[in-house]
Amino acid sequence: MASKSKKPVVFVDTNVIIEATRTGCWKALLDRFNVHTVREISLETQRKPSGGAAYVAVDKELFEQKVTVHEVTNKQRAEARLRLPLLAQLDAGESDLLAYLASQNPHALLLTTADAAAVKAACALKLQDRLRSLEELAKDCGHTPKLNKWFTSTWLLRQKTQFVFDDTF
Repeated sequence: MASKSKKPVVFVDTNVIIEATRTGCWKALLDRFNVHTVREISLETQRKPSGGAAYVAVDKELFEQKVTVHEVTNKQRAEARLRLPLLAQLDAGESDLLAYLASQNPHALLLTTADAAAVKAACALKLQDRLRSLEELAKDCGHTPKLNKWFTSTWLLRQKTQFVFDDTF
């Protein structure tokens, strides 16, 4: 098995973690990639949704063993929101993830998310070439899970294309 540092680094949001868990490819992703996220997302993966939404339990022990969790500073949040006020409209986990990534070398990471607003924000932060769908990452692991459409490569490409033609950014 390759050392953790030799694996490609992939940053993930809560939606991706839950979908990968639901479809049975989470462990394969953890074996193939050096998976990273931020503290707020690690907390979100353990919260049960309110209002009767379906709950997918993420293995806390496995998560803590295999996922690198980064703390986001108030400075990183402020600098990212100055660059892109839209971050304030995202959920706390996605906003923190993008704020953290905005302060990093964009060529040193891959990002996967399944939220249209987060995809637009990532594109506005010049991360569009580093975005990957869960479908693409799962295929890299030899899996072809039955994913919800917003985790597919087709959906992600559509969101990135819409960003190019959207004149609000």
